[in-house]
Amino acid sequence: MISVSPKPRFGATTFGLLLALGLMSPVAVVSVFAAVADNLVLGITRGDVQLLPAGRAQPVAAGKGQPLRNGDRIYTGKDGWTVLMIPDGSRIVLTANSEFMVRSHDAKRRTGTFALITGMLRAIINPGARASKDPKPTSQQPSKPHYRFNSLTAVAGVRGTDFSMLHRGQANVFFGNSGMVEVQGLNTEARPLTTATVIQTTRGALPTQPIAVEPNSPLAEARALLNSVTDEAPATWVEAGKLPEIVARWNITYSRYLADAGRHDEALHVLQVALDLSDAADVQADARLERGAVFSRDPAQAEAALKEYATLLDSAYRGPQRETALYMTGMAHFQLKQITQARARLQQYLRDYPDGRYRTRVDTLLGGLDAPAQ
Repeated sequence: MISVSPKPRFGATTFGLLLALGLMSPVAVVSVFAAVADNLVLGITRGDVQLLPAGRAQPVAAGKGQPLRNGDRIYTGKDGWTVLMIPDGSRIVLTANSEFMVRSHDAKRRTGTFALITGMLRAIINPGARASKDPKPTSQQPSKPHYRFNSLTAVAGVRGTDFSMLHRGQANVFFGNSGMVEVQGLNTEARPLTTATVIQTTRGALPTQPIAVEPNSPLAEARALLNSVTDEAPATWVEAGKLPEIVARWNITYSRYLADAGRHDEALHVLQVALDLSDAADVQADARLERGAVFSRDPAQAEAALKEYATLLDSAYRGPQRETALYMTGMAHFQLKQITQARARLQQYLRDYPDGRYRTRVDTLLGGLDAPAQ
């Protein structure tokens, strides 16, 4: 473990450089801090940024020049934004409403493990050799970095790249800007995140196959927005706060393509990511409906479809998706030959939606159920 004094001493020259940091670009800040300390420090900081030192119970306000030790945690508030400077020229940008932990870091070996507990970050990792008076790397001083970024349910292995990461609840979304990142769930095989692709996973499951970020698509909008708020702190965080919902809605649309292609497990996975990413009531309702529709494609999964519809019907949500869920519940019971349950749900549909879009079909089904046996 690297030892760092909790009260660093700066010489007059260094102090002058630190005063100037507020006027310097992130690239210039990297080189200054690399000379100041052979460890992680905070660079430019905006808004509410708190540091919880390892072994301490209460966080304290943090600012640029703050050294970081293994075990330290960084919290950013609703307007918080900061840059972690790594001596090898790499940097990690934390956006608002994030919690980040330095699990371990070895500047000489260019290795480290970091945890994004919640929020969004962008990691710009220098792929080149570490600055050194000795131009020949040794086994103790490799030329390539090896960093790991963990969440509660995923791991990203990085050796020199630019990527962004969104972690909320159990869901993870990774956007590739350059280079390659190996993304894993918990004890799963890795998927390669490359330039202009996105990989998602939740609940520790095997990540999705890399998905191309098509120009002018909602994914391209999300990637551009995330990159913009990590290039510099925005004047307002309203737009950035919509990122989980943007991705969740795209997942709902994408799941239909996957289901039509027969990739049912992948469709269910991206819909679960949508559910875990956004708690917006209409997003939850749409995702439940689509999961029910995917399950209903397989007669053996009819009970699973019913559970999805029941979750929607039992909620307080009263949007248009509820009507469809009620009709589909009656249909699922009918297909399972559960006549009593089918009749009860279809009759409930007529009471709740007397002029509903499925009225004609419901009347026909009920007529068949109530017809005397021949």
